[in-house]
Amino acid sequence: MKIEKIKITNYKVLQNFEIDFCDNEGEILDIIVIAGINGSGKTTILELIQDSFNSKFRFNNNDFINFSMKDFKKLIYFRVFDKQKEKVIFQIKNFIDMIKDNNEELTIREANQKATDDINSLFNGLDLKTKFKGISKDINREILFENDINNNIKLEELSSGEQQLFIRALSLKMMDLKNCVILIDEPETSLHPNWQNQILKIYQNISKDGNNQLIIATHSPQIISSTPNQSLRILIKDGKNIEVKNIDKSYGVEIEEVLQDLMGTKYLRTPKIAKDIKEMWNYLNIEDLENFEIIYNKLENILDLNDKDLLLSRLKKAKILSKR
Repeated sequence: MKIEKIKITNYKVLQNFEIDFCDNEGEILDIIVIAGINGSGKTTILELIQDSFNSKFRFNNNDFINFSMKDFKKLIYFRVFDKQKEKVIFQIKNFIDMIKDNNEELTIREANQKATDDINSLFNGLDLKTKFKGISKDINREILFENDINNNIKLEELSSGEQQLFIRALSLKMMDLKNCVILIDEPETSLHPNWQNQILKIYQNISKDGNNQLIIATHSPQIISSTPNQSLRILIKDGKNIEVKNIDKSYGVEIEEVLQDLMGTKYLRTPKIAKDIKEMWNYLNIEDLENFEIIYNKLENILDLNDKDLLLSRLKKAKILSKR
């Protein structure tokens, strides 16, 4: 089951709104990343999909969500603050037991190691200091992780970012979903930027084997930059209306470009410093070196000498002086 297109007249902030999930050839995409500033309707789109799937929302005559049905239908929605811990613990234990049952030729120790390797392989590419270790041998059968100094750690003792990463990814893995729509809201929550660069690939690897469709709502520039061009949908708020902008070149662009050109970020620095730098350049462009020096000296006491704007401004000042 996959979603091809949505058209809605009135649903919360979505008014006369349309969005499609197809590539340039009209083929339904397996992965869609919906990005935009707060209040642009990202989460609302996920809620609309779920409400329509559960028959909790009645469409007007011209409204629709085009579902492409193949085999059985199922929808999974990971909200930002979903509590999945107990469910994941149960699923991991079942997963390890299943490995043992399906590999009778393995010893218990070998089966445990195979399950552990399968789980840790999900996070290849991430510089994780913590890895899944297995289940404790006591009667409680607790889920254990191991840090970089070989100390055992319980799931609830992990950092918030590690819990978010392990719980969501492992939950998807253990579900073994087939032909489903998977909705994930803000997968970047509590994650280090280096992990955000890789998280989309991790979810994609988990979901693709089951012919699933992955729809993610985010405002992480790292996730946006790691999204294939045809899969990205940017929501632009224009007054009361929300429009969808398809991006031709987004994959691999620098974070600064994502923030300015795609997310409409006004300042990439603290606003006060950004305004001072703009004023410094204004004086330099009209060759008013006296006022330029006043602002430059102030900024030099705050910023590093190798700051890009300070370095470039010194070069331009030198060119101005060489002409005099």
